[in-house]
Amino acid sequence: MKKVISFFRSMKFGMILLVLVIVCSFAGSLIVQQREPMEYVNRYGAGAAEVILALGLDDVFSAPYFIVLMAALCVNLTLCSITRLTATRRAGERLRQQALSAPATRTLDDGQAQRLCAYFKRRRYRCEERDGQQLFVKNLAGFYGAFLVHLSFLLILIVGVAAVITAEVRDETVMPGDTLTLANGARVTVESFRIEDETGTLDYASQLTAVSSDGQRRAGKLVRVNEPLSFEGYKIYQQTYGTAGRLRIDRPSNGSSEIMTLTEPCFLTLNGRDGLFYQALYPGYVRGEDGSITLIASTSGAYTDPVYDILSVADGMTTPVLAFPGETLTIGEVSFTMLEPVSYPGLRIKRIHPAVLGALYAVFVLMVAALYICFFMPPVAVRVSKGGYAVVSPKTQTGLLLELETLLKEDN
Repeated sequence: MKKVISFFRSMKFGMILLVLVIVCSFAGSLIVQQREPMEYVNRYGAGAAEVILALGLDDVFSAPYFIVLMAALCVNLTLCSITRLTATRRAGERLRQQALSAPATRTLDDGQAQRLCAYFKRRRYRCEERDGQQLFVKNLAGFYGAFLVHLSFLLILIVGVAAVITAEVRDETVMPGDTLTLANGARVTVESFRIEDETGTLDYASQLTAVSSDGQRRAGKLVRVNEPLSFEGYKIYQQTYGTAGRLRIDRPSNGSSEIMTLTEPCFLTLNGRDGLFYQALYPGYVRGEDGSITLIASTSGAYTDPVYDILSVADGMTTPVLAFPGETLTIGEVSFTMLEPVSYPGLRIKRIHPAVLGALYAVFVLMVAALYICFFMPPVAVRVSKGGYAVVSPKTQTGLLLELETLLKEDN
C-alpha cells in the first residue's frame, strides 16, 4: 500500500499526468468540438474522422479518460501538497541547525562581528540567540514556495471544474440581422454570418455587436470557433450553424406580401385546407443523363444549389414538388416564391458566476505569488560569532557572500 501511495504522490507520475492533460487539451483546441460526424469526414477525411470519433476527440473535455486524468492529477497534487507541508514545517529548524554547525567562512574580531550584526539588522534579518551565538534568518517563507505552487495547481483544477459545473450556458439560434437579449439586458446582434470565406475555405464566423442595457458600452467582434466575444461577464461562442429556407407569400387580392424564414417542416395555409407544406431544404442535387434529380442530403459548406422539397395541397390533392430559388408556386389566390436560403449561427452564451470567477482570479494570484516565493525568496540563515560567520541556504548565495567580504574589507 505504501508503494502505491508513494507512486501516486511522486513527481514523475504527476508530470506524466500533466503531459497527458496538456496533449488532450491541445487536441481539443485543434479539433472542433461537438459537431456532426459528417463534418469531421469533410474536414479531416474518412480515416481521420473515424479515429477522432473512436477516441472521443470530438468532445475531449467530456470524455471519460479526460475526467479520469483530471481526477488522478488532483489526487497526485493533494498527496504531494500534504507530503511537502509535513517536510516544510521542519525545514526552518533544520536550516538553523545547519547554520549553527557549519564551518566558519572566516574568523572575526569583535568589531567585525558587530558590523555584520548591524548589517543584517538593516537588511531586516530576524535575529535569534542560539548557544551564545547570533543567528540571523530571512525568507523562511521560501520553504513554502513549492507547497504553494502545488496547492495553487490543485485549486486551479478544483475551481476550474466548479466554473464548468456552475456556469450558466444557453444555446440560441439567431438569424442574421436579429438581436438577442441577455439576462442582464444587454443586446447582441448578429450582423452577418458565413460558412465559407471568399476563397471557399470553410470558415464559420459570425460578426456580432453587443450593446449594454444602458447603451453606454459597445463591443464588436468576428466570432469563430474558440474565438468568443467577451462582454459584461458573458462569453459568446460560435457553436453550431444551419441553413434555413426563405419564401415570399403574395396575395394579389389585397396586395399583401410577407417573407418567412423556415427552419422546420410546417404547413402554410389561409383556409386550413389548401396551402404549401414545407418539408426540407437540400444543399444541392445531381442531375442524371435521363433528367432525373438525385438530392444531396448533407454538406459542411454553403448550399451551392439549394432545392426546396415541398408539397402542394389544393382541392384535396397533394402533389410533391422540387422547387429552386426564384420559382413561384400558386395555390388558389396565394403565390409562394422560393428565395435564396439564409445561413445562420447557433450561439452558445456562457456566464461564470462572479464568485467562482473571483475565486479563479484569486487562485491565479496565489500561483504568481507562489512562483515569486520559489524563485526570489530563498531562505537564508547566517551564524555570527567571535569564531567567524557561516552562511547556509538551499540556493547559492554568491551575491550575499561578496557583499559581506566587501563589508569586512572596508572595516579593515
